[in-house]
Amino acid sequence: MTVFSLFLPVWRLFRWAAILPVILCVLAHPAAAQAQKADRLDATAGWSDTARRAEEALQSGLASSEAFEVLRSELAQQRADADAAAEAGGLAIRLLKAQIETLGPSPGKDQPEPEKAAQRRKALSDALDAAEAPVAAARLASARANVLIEEIDRLIRTRSAEDLMARKPSPLLPSSWKTTATELGKFATRLSEETARYAALNPDEAEIYDNRLIIALGILLGALLLPVGVGHYGLIQLERRVTAPPNTLRFILQAGGVHIMRLVVSLVAVALVIAAVLLAEWGITSTANLSGAILGVTVIFVVASWIGNVLFTPNQPALRLVGLSDGLARTCYWLSIAFATALGMDALVDGATEDYPFSAPATSVLQGISILIGCIVLSGLARVLFAVAREAKVDKDALEDTPFGPGFFVFSGYAIQALAALSIVAASLGYVPLARAGLAPTMLSLTIFGLAFILHHGVMMPVRAAMADRQSSVELVSMLLGILILVVSLPLLAMAWGAREAELGEIWRLIQNGIDFGGVRLSPRVLIVLGGTLAVGVFLTRWVQRVTDRVILPKTQIDSGARNAIKTGLGYVGFILSTVLAISAAGLDLSNLAIIAGALSVGVGFGMQTIVSNFVSGIILLIERPIKEGDWIEVSGFSGTVRKIAVRSTRIETFDRHDVIIPNADLIAGTVKNMTLSSQIGRMILPIGIAYGSDVERATTIMLEVANDHSGVLSYPQPQVFFRNFGNNALDFELRCFLRDVGTEISVRSDLLYALNAALAAAGIEIPFAQSDVTIRNLDQILAQVSGKGQGKEQETLPADSPQPAA
Repeated sequence: MTVFSLFLPVWRLFRWAAILPVILCVLAHPAAAQAQKADRLDATAGWSDTARRAEEALQSGLASSEAFEVLRSELAQQRADADAAAEAGGLAIRLLKAQIETLGPSPGKDQPEPEKAAQRRKALSDALDAAEAPVAAARLASARANVLIEEIDRLIRTRSAEDLMARKPSPLLPSSWKTTATELGKFATRLSEETARYAALNPDEAEIYDNRLIIALGILLGALLLPVGVGHYGLIQLERRVTAPPNTLRFILQAGGVHIMRLVVSLVAVALVIAAVLLAEWGITSTANLSGAILGVTVIFVVASWIGNVLFTPNQPALRLVGLSDGLARTCYWLSIAFATALGMDALVDGATEDYPFSAPATSVLQGISILIGCIVLSGLARVLFAVAREAKVDKDALEDTPFGPGFFVFSGYAIQALAALSIVAASLGYVPLARAGLAPTMLSLTIFGLAFILHHGVMMPVRAAMADRQSSVELVSMLLGILILVVSLPLLAMAWGAREAELGEIWRLIQNGIDFGGVRLSPRVLIVLGGTLAVGVFLTRWVQRVTDRVILPKTQIDSGARNAIKTGLGYVGFILSTVLAISAAGLDLSNLAIIAGALSVGVGFGMQTIVSNFVSGIILLIERPIKEGDWIEVSGFSGTVRKIAVRSTRIETFDRHDVIIPNADLIAGTVKNMTLSSQIGRMILPIGIAYGSDVERATTIMLEVANDHSGVLSYPQPQVFFRNFGNNALDFELRCFLRDVGTEISVRSDLLYALNAALAAAGIEIPFAQSDVTIRNLDQILAQVSGKGQGKEQETLPADSPQPAA
């Protein structure tokens, strides 16, 4: 695909706009309606004739690629008609089959059937046969056309590859340059002669033509002076007046207004150039494609200038979308104009070669010139990428908003330099089509990426201003929007790299029809209905959970654990119902996947045994509720408060503020100590020792009084004091009492110990501490050894038969 071919439909639109009403009138004529009706009646014969012609053309292989494209479009249209006919006939077939099924199964040979029922069954069977015949013919025609379309696409791709690798005369040969100069002169002479011939054949219109030419030149001059000249400098002054802070509504309005005004001025310039070209072409038919190329070049320059100004804004850094220095931004702007020059030269060469039969050497020279310009532009792009990488290494925040680092730009620069060098070498050797294959598509791809970046930034500016306090949500929206824009840009990128419209249409048809996966056909419609229904179901489930948890359950006497179980159960039920409803709404028949699911269930069962066990255990925990959120439990050596009971595991928060994740299976199959299952009441045992000889009755009374005076201790059951033992150092007592909230045990214990210490001290009752008496035997010998009185090795150690010191 050439650059000119992208703009050829636009030019044809202008050329055929004048006769469009006539075509509509012809199509609206009753005779045309009768012809269409006759075509529908004889559709099968038409499908067969087109398929036969396609088979003959493929077998001979003599038709041109353009003829095959026309034939392919006919086959594609007939395939669509056949599919529509088969779908329409399928409804009648389903209705007839439903009626036959209503009559029940046909009786056996020896079982008679009522006459009316038999006649009805026969009539329905005959109608079913009559309805299935055209449907079967349509399906056969569709399958036949599909195979022929695949063969035509394969043939065209093969020819394109051969044309791409074709070797032509080298543009460096002096003879090629001489031939090019001669043929360019002949082309100019042809245009002059055609203009003179038209003036001679229409002497009355010669003056009109001259006036049109003058008017066209005046319009071109006006386009250069007003929109391009005055408008450009006026917009520069408006850019410099933008002083609002970024990401504010005022800044968005100012920046958007400047960019929209620049686009309007650019479109006005394009309209003036189109008018000038239409006027100048009056009476000349040899420049139809060249005129279209001129239109394409105008559009290219306008788009490149607008993209360069929006992305790089050399005169106003505040409006610059790409964070570059002023000098590098100015260089990038002029690089975008250089892109337009290279693409424009390519389009002009294509238009000229379409209008005039240039020889192979002349075509190679003209295309070689456009290749040279493109390689020079790509070399400049590589230098700019290297400069961006250097700036990024100096300024670490330069590429903060992009997912690419300096290494990416260095690699891209070397890759582009290699592409330019290989293109020059290939063109010098005569492989001109191969040399052109990567230049224009690269520049067009960069243009598409620039437009996508501008669209993404334009949409995100108001989003960032509205969600300034939710940075994470902004980044998520930015990522999703970028993915959406990339998907939309894929067809344009494919066309830039040579994909045919027919191929893109075939891909879109496959996407629309869906992909057959185990008997389930997944198409965009099915996925949209499935995702939309599931999203609505999840939203309603969350809403019901929120209303139940905040409005309904607080008005009941249900405890917090039961509330959480009800809320979680509603979530499970809602998600299951949403999934089932989504599958039903999308029309998916999952019965065909039963065999696959059965085969996978064995392996999945072994592999996910632990996960399934934990999931089932989580359901049991929510239903049986041996533990609930807020309970104080001890399990697997950990003690803490239950914070969350999830599907697979339960989260416990220890008293050290550590989170412990316990698999649900451990809570069901293991031993769990729940201190707050039935109530918050718990018993506390406080050991106390008093000195021998103390008043035991007085000490007991003090302990009971201290316990009864504390607000956290229940009066019933009453606190009790037990004399447990005669200890080594003290009389051992135990104060046992029940607490209102077992979770406050540590604080209540501390309060009671403080109070007991003060009360016992005031009563003169001593709280003893452990004491030990140590007796050391042979002390004189030990001191002698330490002081060094002994001599020799025998004196350094005690005699073997001497008594050993004992404690």
